[in-house]
Amino acid sequence: MKNEKKTKIGKNAESQEVKRKSLFDHVKHIRQVQHPDYYKNLSDEDKKSFNHFMILRALSMDEDLVEEMAMLYQVFDKIPSAQFYTLLIAMVPRMNKFSPWIKTKVKRNNKELLKVVGQRLQVPLYQANEYVNILCQSDNAGEVIRICQAMGLEDKEVDKLFEEGKDE
Repeated sequence: MKNEKKTKIGKNAESQEVKRKSLFDHVKHIRQVQHPDYYKNLSDEDKKSFNHFMILRALSMDEDLVEEMAMLYQVFDKIPSAQFYTLLIAMVPRMNKFSPWIKTKVKRNNKELLKVVGQRLQVPLYQANEYVNILCQSDNAGEVIRICQAMGLEDKEVDKLFEEGKDE
């Protein structure tokens, strides 16, 4: 089944389907409805999707709430979920404004290329990815090629690493 967010219940399971709540359902409720008993009335399955960190992350996409969410981030894991929800509805003004989810703009390079660069520079893969991106954006891709060659790779192997990176 393509949509696995539905759970079948009761004897006549085909006619009775309950849609589980997603992160965005919780955020929408916090921003628009703000019913005080919302969290208490959630099913156990829905409470599993009430992830404090992800809710804060989604709410912080709104530039008007960034500072408040940053303060909450410092203690979010110490607050029980029911109180966390109550605190959020007290802090977040009721609004219908849409704040899009901001996606990363970091280009992910070929993992094998990152392993080579990371090994040569003795840095973790995420830093190797940053180095490769910076060097390639500043027209210093030749430096990445020299790093690969210093690690004993042939020109054909280096070309293959760069070609595979374009597909990912």
